[in-house]
Amino acid sequence: MALSVGDLLDTPHLRLALQAGREGSGNRVTWAQTSDLDRPWEWMTGGELLMKNGRTLPPTPAGQIALLEGLVEHGISGLVLGIDPETPPLDPAAAATANSLALPVIFAPYSVGFAAIGRAVADATTADEGRRMAVTERVYTMIRRSVTQPTRDGALTQLARDLACKLAVLDAETGRPVLDDADAIPDGLRDALLTEVRRRDGALPGVVHLDVAGTRAQVVEVPDEEPTVLLTYAHRAAAPDIVLLQHIATAAAVLLAQRGIRREHERRIGGELLAHLIDNRLDEDDALRQLSERKLVADDCVLIAARGGSETGEQHVHLSLDRHRIPHLLLKRSSLLYALLPSSEDAISVLHRRLGPDTVVGVSDPLGSPARAAAAVREANWAVRDAANVASRLSRYADVTLLSVLRDAEEAQLVVDRVLGQLLRYDAEHGSDLTRTLDIFLTHDRSWQQAAAATGVHRQTVVYRMRRVEEITGRNLSATAHITELWLALRARDLLSTPG
Repeated sequence: MALSVGDLLDTPHLRLALQAGREGSGNRVTWAQTSDLDRPWEWMTGGELLMKNGRTLPPTPAGQIALLEGLVEHGISGLVLGIDPETPPLDPAAAATANSLALPVIFAPYSVGFAAIGRAVADATTADEGRRMAVTERVYTMIRRSVTQPTRDGALTQLARDLACKLAVLDAETGRPVLDDADAIPDGLRDALLTEVRRRDGALPGVVHLDVAGTRAQVVEVPDEEPTVLLTYAHRAAAPDIVLLQHIATAAAVLLAQRGIRREHERRIGGELLAHLIDNRLDEDDALRQLSERKLVADDCVLIAARGGSETGEQHVHLSLDRHRIPHLLLKRSSLLYALLPSSEDAISVLHRRLGPDTVVGVSDPLGSPARAAAAVREANWAVRDAANVASRLSRYADVTLLSVLRDAEEAQLVVDRVLGQLLRYDAEHGSDLTRTLDIFLTHDRSWQQAAAATGVHRQTVVYRMRRVEEITGRNLSATAHITELWLALRARDLLSTPG
């Protein structure tokens, strides 16, 4: 049986002195934990004896009372203060609060270390170690089975029975279960969890305590590529301690990693399907069937091109989309990541957010038919170039300026031939780079210095090249109409370029 606070007070060699809260002497102590944090209960699960350096006791009555009230609210059994010459006195108002709350406040002499108190508690709780070890063994048995039997479901069910509570592994952004067939989380509890995660901006302490309409719950972070938490609630016995919670969170992370391996396999297969669509290697019926199997409807999908995303974001974007239950196909070609997604704002936002704020994203018109996949890629390529000049870093093909005059490849080719034809032929014949330099020059708002830095040549070289461009194309780079023609022709050339 667990030790009581009174038992510790009666242990001679500890020489503990009760200062207040005598009515709580019968409180059971499951563990002894040291912490000098202002909110120590965020790393405790209830039943612990808090041991705190006396000098870190708040010096004001209000601070001491707030500490005591927080400890009682989170089920802490008692407070031990290690006394030294710099320990502030326990205020009479704080002592009165401890008495009314039945929270023992104990002074430990300077010569008695917290290790001695912790040892006394540990020795007294040896009988409970059997249950703890059994549950811990169950956790690591579950990990072993997840490796040998990766399709096994219901792994947390037995643990929930052992702990006499309900367990759920949830996405920290949506509150949706991401592991096992968890019971439906009460709406109020899920809402409270999401509110707390957002309030803390995702930075969770050791344990987050929730109390919703009398339902007490604990939340700990699960180490995963996506924000994930372990939730325990509806406790029918003492709540699991933080050590057990961390073991279970680790096991959940292993199970999620196993699931991630399967998701990566599905991603590769999806990439092959998207490549076949773009390269027009599937007939219409076969393409529609395979899209349907992945819950993608051609009429409701768009093709997205993204550039500049973080390496980690690109590696794990499929996990984010899967967490949000967004069907998708992903393909990396050269410097661009292509995605076939539903055209909803939510789907595009999840992808953009996971890739990172520096990512530029171009969105095609609706796919409509698998036969239009190559055209949709060209549209996305066009839009992603435009996105670099947009504050949101996202551009839609349908909204790009001047796009209405270039609605198909034939019209785009006519513009390229008429405006850039001679320049492209000159580059091909002389091995020069005038077209690229022109594009960089206009992209940098005709800044000689910026264009020189971007091309890696001297400023005067850029000046010379732009003069040659004017001579070859017959257009003046100081005339707005001519600049417009050249810019449109360059973008039309992008539209016609082969993806990847």
